[in-house]
Amino acid sequence: ADELTQAMNSFQAATGVAADSIDEYSEAMKNIYAANLGEDFEDIADAMTTITQTTKDLNPSNVEQLTKNALALRDNFDINESMRAVNMLIDQFGISGEEAFNLIAQGAQGGLDKNGDLLDSINEYSVHFKQLGLDAEDMFNSLANGADAGAFSVDKVGDALKEFGIRVKDGSTNDVFLQLGLDAENTA
Repeated sequence: ADELTQAMNSFQAATGVAADSIDEYSEAMKNIYAANLGEDFEDIADAMTTITQTTKDLNPSNVEQLTKNALALRDNFDINESMRAVNMLIDQFGISGEEAFNLIAQGAQGGLDKNGDLLDSINEYSVHFKQLGLDAEDMFNSLANGADAGAFSVDKVGDALKEFGIRVKDGSTNDVFLQLGLDAENTA
């Protein structure tokens, strides 16, 4: 009980959560602990603090779910870095935090992080996928297809799509279509 109280005090001090909602966060912390996630209450409080600060979400059930996802991925990804990528996916594609975590987990399980650049690629290239009218699933499918086709890293796939977008925007589409082996006049 003392450990939980200390952890909640740390969480409240770091996030500025109102005292009248602290019981809901305490329940969330207990639920996370009961799910065997986190080393102890202080560890869970640290993760919840990171989630709350990076998402600006003060809904205890949302913080609980995001914290569970972040702790589950912690063996592969730093919580701060995974939250940056999750926030990018939320901001660019309008998906939920849970959907973002699921895509990242599925991508990692599918080998998209073999070079340790999946989260960086999400942060760098999401905006470019969005600008071309693609959604989050399209982005991950493109990265997976590129990796399956022999791309050294998903960063190279993201960079290729970024270059494609730049060339389409600046009007040098003939160059792009020629590189793709297409006839620009017949595809317009």
